[in-house]
Amino acid sequence: MKRMSCLCLKGARSRLRPSDAKSFWGWLVNAFRTNASLSLIIAAALLLELLSAAQYYYSHHLMEDELEKRAEMELTTKAIIADGMINNSERSLKSHIMEVKKSLAYPDSLPGILAWILKFSPNLRGCGIAFNPGYYKDKDYLFEPYALRTDSGIQRLQVAGEGFDYTKDGFYRYIEEKKTNSWVGPYDDAYLKKQLITYAVPIYEFTGDTVAVLGIDIETQRLSDTLNYRHIYPSSFDLLLTKDGQLIAGPRDPSLNKKVEDVIRVINDSTIKKSWIKESRMHTTSYYDEEAGDEMSIFFANIKEDPHWQIAVVCYDDEVYGSLRALRIRLLLLSMLAFGILLFIVGFFARNEVKLKQKTLEEERIASELRVASQIQQSMLPPSHLQTDDVNISASLVPAREVGGDLYDYFIRDEKLFFCIGDVSGKGAPSAMLMAVTRALFRSASAHESVPSRIMQSINETISQGNESNMFVTLFIGVLDLPTGRLRYCDAGHDAPIIIENGKLTIDNCNPHLPIGVFDDVKFGLQETQLQPGSTIFLYTDGLTEAKNEERKQFGLERVESVLGTQVAKQPQEILEQVTEAVHGFVKNAEQSDDLTMLAIRYTPKQFKSKLTETLVLKNDVHEVSRFSSFIKQAMEKLNIEKSLARRLRLAVEEAVVNVIDYAYPACTEGEITVRIMSDGQRLHCQIIDSGVPFDPTAKEKADTSLSAEDRQIGGLGILLVRELMDSINYERTDGRNILTLIKRIGKQ
Repeated sequence: MKRMSCLCLKGARSRLRPSDAKSFWGWLVNAFRTNASLSLIIAAALLLELLSAAQYYYSHHLMEDELEKRAEMELTTKAIIADGMINNSERSLKSHIMEVKKSLAYPDSLPGILAWILKFSPNLRGCGIAFNPGYYKDKDYLFEPYALRTDSGIQRLQVAGEGFDYTKDGFYRYIEEKKTNSWVGPYDDAYLKKQLITYAVPIYEFTGDTVAVLGIDIETQRLSDTLNYRHIYPSSFDLLLTKDGQLIAGPRDPSLNKKVEDVIRVINDSTIKKSWIKESRMHTTSYYDEEAGDEMSIFFANIKEDPHWQIAVVCYDDEVYGSLRALRIRLLLLSMLAFGILLFIVGFFARNEVKLKQKTLEEERIASELRVASQIQQSMLPPSHLQTDDVNISASLVPAREVGGDLYDYFIRDEKLFFCIGDVSGKGAPSAMLMAVTRALFRSASAHESVPSRIMQSINETISQGNESNMFVTLFIGVLDLPTGRLRYCDAGHDAPIIIENGKLTIDNCNPHLPIGVFDDVKFGLQETQLQPGSTIFLYTDGLTEAKNEERKQFGLERVESVLGTQVAKQPQEILEQVTEAVHGFVKNAEQSDDLTMLAIRYTPKQFKSKLTETLVLKNDVHEVSRFSSFIKQAMEKLNIEKSLARRLRLAVEEAVVNVIDYAYPACTEGEITVRIMSDGQRLHCQIIDSGVPFDPTAKEKADTSLSAEDRQIGGLGILLVRELMDSINYERTDGRNILTLIKRIGKQ
C-alpha cells in the first residue's frame, strides 16, 4: 500500500516546486487536486474503515440489545416455571389441610393423605407432618408420618426416632416460631441426605392450638435441572436464589462452583438490590474473573410473588460477542486486500450493501423467531384427532400468518367432554399471545367447573382486567355429558355451531353475548340441548365463511351448509377434509386473509348392555345403611366379583350413599334415594339418584361444614376415597334430580 502511494505521488512531486508548498497541508491539498486516483483511494479507505467501525459499533449495540431481550425472555420463562412449581406445590398442600385437620383423630389415616398429595404432585420429593412431641399418647414421642417418592413408587414412613429428631430441623423450629405458612431452606436434610427446600404450614386443632407442622419437600437438584435444561447460549447458566441471596438452584457442573459464588456475591453486593427487591424489572451488571480471564454479563430480577425468590442468568461475553469480533478482524483484512479492486465500488455501493445486509439479517431473525413462535403455538393445542368409545373428534387450524389468534381446545374429565373454539381480534403476535392466555384460562377454569357459563364468566373477568389494548375474543364453550348426550354451552359472540343430526343440518340459535374482554361485568347465560347418538357438532371461526377469492367474494355460510349437506354420514376427519378442499377450490390463488379453524365432534356413545340390574330405594335415614349394605353385598356376590375388589367397591359406594343420606335433603325433610347397580360383565355402573338440593361432588373445592345445605359440596376424605377406588365419577342434574354415576372395570377386556 505504501509503495502504491509513492508511485501515485511521483508525478505530483515532479510538478511541485518547494516555493509552491508553503506548508505540509498546502502540499497535501495540491496532491489531492492533481491526482484524482489518490484522492479516490484515500477517500474509499477512510470511508470503508469508517463504515466498518460504524458497523461494528452498531452490531455490538444491537447484540447487546438482543442479549438483553433474550435474557429478559429467559428470566421470564424460568420465573414462570419456578413460580408455577411454587404455586402448584403450595396449592397441593393447602388443598389438603382440611383433610389433615379432620384426620387428626385418626393418625393411621395420615400416611394415606400424604401419599395422595405426593401422587398428583410430580415436583415433590416428600411430604410429612411433624407433630408436637408426645401429642399422641399411643404413638412414639416423636411422631412424623412421611410419604417419600422413590424410583419404585411412593413409600409411607415414620421417620422420627433415635436417629432423627425433627424438632432440631430448621423448618420445624421456624414454623413453630413464626406460626405462619412459609418456604424454608435450602438446607441439608439429615434423614434424606439431600438438599431440600420446604413449604410448611402450621396445623391447628379446632381449639386454635398448634399441634403439628405439615410440609412438602422439593429437592433443589430438581429445580437446578429444570432451570438449566436449556439456555440462550451453550455456556450460559441460571441461578435461583432466596430473597436473602442464598443459592437454591444452579448449574450441576462442579467446575462452575467458584464462578457461581462470585456471581452471587456480585448480586448481593449490588447497590441497587434494596430498590429492585420491590420491583419486577430486570437489572444488569457485569463481572470479570481475573483468574480465568472471563468477562460475564449478569442479568437478574426478583420474582414478584411470595416467597420473592431471585432469578439470574449469566452469559460469557466471549461467547456472545466472539463471532462479531472475529468478523471484525476478517473484514478488516479483506478490506485491505481488496482496496485496488474497490476503487470506485467502495464509494458508491458500500453504504447500500451494509443496509441491505442488516435488513436481510433482521428479516431472517424475525422469520426465525416467528417460526419458533408458530411451533410453540401449535404445540399448545391438543391433538388434531381423538377417538374414544364415546366421541370422534377432528380439528384443523391454519393461521393466515406465521402465528394466529384462533384457538380450539378439548379434554375429557369425569365422563364429560369439555371443548371450546375462539377467535381473537386482530392478527399476528399480539393475537397469538392473547390466544395462549385464553386457552390457558379455559383449562384452568374448567379443571374444577362443569358449567360453561361460569367458565366463560371466569375467563372474561381475567381477560378484561388491564385490557388496555382493547382486544377481545369471540368464544364458544361446550360441555357434553358422554353417558346422556346432554350438551350445555355458552356463546360469547362466536359463530353458532352447526349440528348434523338424522341427516339434517341445524344451526343452533345461540343467545347473544358480548365477546370476552370487552366488559368484566357481562353476565353469560347457559343453554343446553340433547344430542342423539351419531350426531355431529361442526364449529368454525369466521375465517371459513369470510374466506375470499380473487374477486373479493366470500365463501359464505350457504356454501358451508352445502358442503356439509353432502357429508352428513361422514366421520369428522372426512368432513374437515371436504370443507378444506371446497375452500381451497373457491379461493384458488387468493392470499389467505384470516385464520381458519374448524372443530368437528361426532357423538358415538357406546351402548351399555346390562346383564344385571339391581335397584334399591332408601329413605334419607341413617338406619337405612344396614339395608343398603346387604343390598350391595348381594349384588357383588351375584356378579362373582373377587373379594378384595368387592370390598373396595362396597366401601366407595357406601361412602357416596351415606353422604347423600346425610346431606341431600334439608333437616327434618323426608326424601328418597334410589340406588341402581348395573353391569355388562366388564364394567360396574352404580347410579345414586335423589331429588335433594343440587350439588356436584366432582368439583375440586372442598366442603365447608359452616355452609348451609344448599351451598355444600362433597369433600374431605370421602370424595378422595371414592375418586381413588372408582375409575370415573359423573354427575348430572336432570329434571330436578341429582344423578351420580360411579364406574369401575371389573372384568378384563
